[in-house]
Amino acid sequence: MLTIAVDAMGGDLGPRAAFYGCKNLLGKHRQVRVMLFVEQGWVGEATRSAAEFSDRIRIVGCGTSIAADENPSVVLKKRQSSSMVMALCAYRDGEVQGVLSVGSTGALMILSRRLLGVLPGIDRPALATQIPTRGKPLLLLDLGASLGATSSQLVQFAVLGVAWCRSMKIERPDVGLLNVGHESGKGTADIRTADSILSCLLPENYAGFYEGDDLYRGDLDVMVCDGFTGNIALKTSEGLTDWLTQMVKDELKQHWVLRLVSPLLRQAFKRIHKRIAPTRHGGAMLLGIDGVVVKTHGKSDISTYEFAMGYLVEQAINHDREALIRQILPMQEAIA
Repeated sequence: MLTIAVDAMGGDLGPRAAFYGCKNLLGKHRQVRVMLFVEQGWVGEATRSAAEFSDRIRIVGCGTSIAADENPSVVLKKRQSSSMVMALCAYRDGEVQGVLSVGSTGALMILSRRLLGVLPGIDRPALATQIPTRGKPLLLLDLGASLGATSSQLVQFAVLGVAWCRSMKIERPDVGLLNVGHESGKGTADIRTADSILSCLLPENYAGFYEGDDLYRGDLDVMVCDGFTGNIALKTSEGLTDWLTQMVKDELKQHWVLRLVSPLLRQAFKRIHKRIAPTRHGGAMLLGIDGVVVKTHGKSDISTYEFAMGYLVEQAINHDREALIRQILPMQEAIA
């Protein structure tokens, strides 16, 4: 039986979305237990919402939660009874095998580093997730754990990406560095320096510079960028997906011929939507943290929560700490 911790506080839609997301998850995954962390005032409603799964869900009342704009010093000193801290402590103490939070990304990174630590040789974790492409899934990192990144940190992100892929049985992952052009002279000094290091460090994996319109080509396993760029790229893609989905629906309603054939097309559109819908890719792991920690969108609804928790379950089942370390250390020694 696998147990996950869910920090339900801090989302735009309030904790109710997490309650019903947990209920849906437990209905589909009978070998999963949930520890749900909420402010004390929500314990009663959370308990009632998942009463039919009372044998596999434990509601934990907490003293407070962390605001999205909370100062890091306040988070570290005065939020020890918060839902986020208590969920991470449950992982540290071996009560759960993974943590999902909808709260502040910055606070989650700071607290994860403080309470769980980082993998050997890693200075800064990266927020990472796989996005669907024309070909194979693409691991994109960093997505906003830190807004900027030095050349050394970009190289570490690439090392983390390669190590994670190899731990997932992808023997020879292909890695690209997101830039404003393919030419060697393009980009900032940090990006150009990272390019030089990666060419020497990962000659069999590193494929060079890639531009934004290359993201969905499907020939890479890992794309590396700083958190500012990655966050904008991901959210732009999500916004475009939502718009295209709505545009197709609107077009099918415009003409009687299209309305007649729309039932025939509906199954095809459903399959496409399953592949690209942002709600199905709402979870991102804090790669580099010594543990399994997943962040979901602040605007997560019930469906997004359910898929993010499913993603966490998948990461927890496949997590192999020793395999990650075995992959990271030789590359870190080469960097040094």
